[in-house]
Amino acid sequence: MENPADLSCAITWFDPELRKALVDVRGRWLEYRVDGRRVALPPRPYRVLSFGSEAYDRRAFLFSGPSVSGISKFLEVDRWTARTVIANMPVLLPDVMSDVTFYGDDVKVSYRKGVFGGQDLGQVAVWFYALAVFSELQARAEPTILVLDEPFVHLHAVAQRHVLELFESATWTFQVILAEHSLTAYERRHNGWSATVLVPVGEHRSRISQEDADLERIGGG
Repeated sequence: MENPADLSCAITWFDPELRKALVDVRGRWLEYRVDGRRVALPPRPYRVLSFGSEAYDRRAFLFSGPSVSGISKFLEVDRWTARTVIANMPVLLPDVMSDVTFYGDDVKVSYRKGVFGGQDLGQVAVWFYALAVFSELQARAEPTILVLDEPFVHLHAVAQRHVLELFESATWTFQVILAEHSLTAYERRHNGWSATVLVPVGEHRSRISQEDADLERIGGG
């Protein structure tokens, strides 16, 4: 990426029919085609994206300004993919962002007027925007599930609601599984989420339930 040069390569495989993928390097950008169809990210047969606190210290990212290297580490992808994700953020989130500008490794995000009450929330939310856009670009190539494992550990209630609203959008083609202890998340279970809870039935046993009575009991506790 530091010394770009144009090149191309082709990959063929059986699935079970013959398929073909083309990878083209054009300056600082990578382009992919699968079976003649252009996709934003390299395809995989099926992808589960896991976002959880065990992988890295998320707090270091959530309260710092966005950059190509930072989003690359946050998404655990290469810099090529991170740059593609950043460039597509205003394209896939036109009601939220008007533009993104690259200044070397640094990235400036221009938000639409009235999206946030304060700049601090925008600085936190940008990482989740990147996660959503990355998942959507992947989902347009292959079926994708995004697993969010307690993503709200370091977020206050206002930021939690904003992130939940982001993933509640009906425009996404990826699926979301959210595992949370957050009361804010629980309260939004009627906003397009299918809520599942673990109900204790003994000292070391629980059962899985989606019944309204059990959901209300958990919420009341």
